[in-house]
Amino acid sequence: MKRLFMIIAIVALALSGCGDAVEIEEIEAEPNQTSAQITERANSDEYEINQTLSDWVLGTEYGIEEVRLNIEEKTLEIVISDDDYNKLADYDQDDIVNGLNDILIAYKISDGFVTYFSNGEMLESRVNEAPTSGHEVEPTQEESGPQIETVSETVNLMFIHHSVGENWLNAGLNEMLNENNFHVADTYYGWREMGDRTDTSDWPDWFNDEVMPTVYKELGNMTGHNTIEPATSENTIIMFKSCYPNSDVGNSIEDEKQIYLSLLSYFAEHTDKMFVLITPPPMQRISHPEKTRELANWLVSEDGWRKDYDGNNLFVFDFYNVLTAEDNHHMLVDGEEAHIVNDGSNTLYYDSAGDDHPNDEGSLKAAKEFVPLLIYWYQIFEG
Repeated sequence: MKRLFMIIAIVALALSGCGDAVEIEEIEAEPNQTSAQITERANSDEYEINQTLSDWVLGTEYGIEEVRLNIEEKTLEIVISDDDYNKLADYDQDDIVNGLNDILIAYKISDGFVTYFSNGEMLESRVNEAPTSGHEVEPTQEESGPQIETVSETVNLMFIHHSVGENWLNAGLNEMLNENNFHVADTYYGWREMGDRTDTSDWPDWFNDEVMPTVYKELGNMTGHNTIEPATSENTIIMFKSCYPNSDVGNSIEDEKQIYLSLLSYFAEHTDKMFVLITPPPMQRISHPEKTRELANWLVSEDGWRKDYDGNNLFVFDFYNVLTAEDNHHMLVDGEEAHIVNDGSNTLYYDSAGDDHPNDEGSLKAAKEFVPLLIYWYQIFEG
């Protein structure tokens, strides 16, 4: 079977702040093509890859000045001052690894790279490995690369949300979920005594053995319109999302981290259920947007929130990242999960004519990226 190599060519943002959209060029390798031949073909895109790395640097807060890629020598040099290097914590280095990993994997050139800081210290490299999910999937079409099969039997899904979730469902998400055999129930304002409460600080009051049994049994919908009947069982998947005011975390994210960490024990005790956190969407103005980006990265990274979590029933979709720029994504790339930050913008790009609710374009983009990931995660959960 021929392998398909996808190169995502991204033009960096101009100083004026205007950026070109992502251009995706699919390059089909010849049978039995060698690693050297693949690397030679990638050399022509070295400029674009370095531009992507530059954009990634703009979205970080680690004091990184530049990342220099040399495809011929298979090296990545992270230019950083001694002072900023000494400030890096272990989880910061994990985030750096994940960011570089996503970019190299997107360009299909991740094999065998040596990564080091400008002071000569090696980055304990997981940059050369496969994506953090680590699970392969069966292709549905041999000639178009690894893709995700749809769910064969109906799966009941519950979505806990407010108005942004309502818009998301109605902008195509509900339809796409139904097309892939996910029946959607949802809670909204007015659902029992809990529907009004979806702030980050409210999640511990949801995820306990008093409230969740009712959530598992709720098959009604307050927002979406299903075209399929529910399965004769409880909800298997629980999606939960706070609304956009929760993206303004202030100048510290320690409180948010403690809240999210407190939920892990409940998820670990209920491995028959699949839990999907949707990160709070961004606003147009956030007091400390760099801290919001830091929290989102920590939630998504398997070396962050879920570093010590052993279950295969907890996943995170970075709704925040997807909505901050055209070139930012959380999606499947060549059948593998990729979290891609190509644009350092940390606030809402897809506003509704000045309103902080994401517009239909942003909601549809997020739906198209989320549903294949959900199927992929569900296969991991089942497998």
